[in-house]
Amino acid sequence: MIDATRAAWPGPTRSAPARVAAPAYFIASDVVLDGQRLRDRNGFVTALGVRALRRAGLPVPAAMLDALAQCRSARGGFRFWPERAHPDWAPRLPDDADDTAIMLLELLHAGRIERSDAHRTACLAIARRRIAHLPLLRPPWLRTGVFATWARDGIRRDLVDCTATANVLAVFAHLRLAHLPGVREAADMLAAALRWAGDDALRAASLSPFYPDPVEFVLALEHAAECGAPAAGELHRLAAATAWGSDAPARSERPDHAVCGSPYGMAAWRSPELARLRAWARRSGALRHRDLQAEFDEQIAAMA
Repeated sequence: MIDATRAAWPGPTRSAPARVAAPAYFIASDVVLDGQRLRDRNGFVTALGVRALRRAGLPVPAAMLDALAQCRSARGGFRFWPERAHPDWAPRLPDDADDTAIMLLELLHAGRIERSDAHRTACLAIARRRIAHLPLLRPPWLRTGVFATWARDGIRRDLVDCTATANVLAVFAHLRLAHLPGVREAADMLAAALRWAGDDALRAASLSPFYPDPVEFVLALEHAAECGAPAAGELHRLAAATAWGSDAPARSERPDHAVCGSPYGMAAWRSPELARLRAWARRSGALRHRDLQAEFDEQIAAMA
């Protein structure tokens, strides 16, 4: 098991001497852009790895948490890359709701952010930015009042991404902010989107402009349900029962799985390292659960 983890990331579990600071560790990925394959390391893919470890009940290397912390901007939200490690080939991007929701929640779980700070960040970086107007040409599931993607002041229209919305609902539920304006509208939108998509994989892919593969939507809904997001459990059951979502965990563990992308496929990120880590975490979590169940069964037998 230990050897398998080394193939996924090198972060040691023992702390280094105080005088030596271990560098932050970002999970490697490849992005195809304009026909070129570029090597990348970003906070978003790393955060998905942190989530996989945490959900499986496994320890998260401190170096990976350090990587997420570096993605926090001076405005308080989070971005795809740290400001000091922004690649030359990528456009400068503002804070966004998806990165903020995912990284904020993992840093909160790890005790790297105070709950009061997380509350303030969720409200200021995500909750106060909602879609006020819709374009004439729009998908039928889109709703006003839902959360915008980018943290840009003065913008009343924005791309809306269903997977990102599910991630926002997860952090709001964990922070007990499900009463905020926009949460009900977001849940209603996700339900309408799933009804519209049905079993059609192309329609399902169009629900999330920044996620080429809709299996990430299924995984995000499952996580949101675990966090207690209203209606997320039923939404996950609906998505997981579709032709495109039934094997989401297994598909997300394939080396060629497209983890994320620029809007509607101009660029796509793939991470064999994340795929290996997800597969290892899922197997390890299942084994850990079986071991605990076996121990519980032995205790019951001893008491009989």
